[in-house]
Amino acid sequence: MRKLCVVLLASLSLLPAAAFAERGSSGDGSLVVSGANARLTVSGHGLIFGHLDRGSITVVGDYKPDDNTALSSVSGARMKLAGDNVVYVGSNVRFLFPGGRYTLIVDGTGIDISAVGTGKVTALGKGTIDDGFVSVDGGPPESVDVVGTVAYGRNAIGTTTATATTTAGKAKNG
Repeated sequence: MRKLCVVLLASLSLLPAAAFAERGSSGDGSLVVSGANARLTVSGHGLIFGHLDRGSITVVGDYKPDDNTALSSVSGARMKLAGDNVVYVGSNVRFLFPGGRYTLIVDGTGIDISAVGTGKVTALGKGTIDDGFVSVDGGPPESVDVVGTVAYGRNAIGTTTATATTTAGKAKNG
């Protein structure tokens, strides 16, 4: 009887871990942007949310939620339509896209973004002394000015390119 109780208790302790593992995909990664003064293009699948002190968020094409309960939310901004895109402009803007496929162009100051899933980000700093930082998949933060384009999540290893570095350098010097 004692052995049965120990086995049952051990099984019960493993259930939450198994449930959590089932919910997440093995290819999910993370993106963290901190204090960025930049133009960021983020394309991905999964959850993304954030804040910007001042600027704009352009939703390129349609946000494609995974299901009808995944409704996006943007506060602190006025909305306008620009062709097939939706543009939000304001200050102290907060946004949430809870699950689905998205392409966002976030252009402004004081940008903080968190994303979980898979995707890529292209960063171009504004040329200030501190244009902020980007970290992917739990790695060390890198300056927005040297990130260029980097993928996060599935197949993210070895996809960093420094294409935006020279452009950002020209913006600072020119």
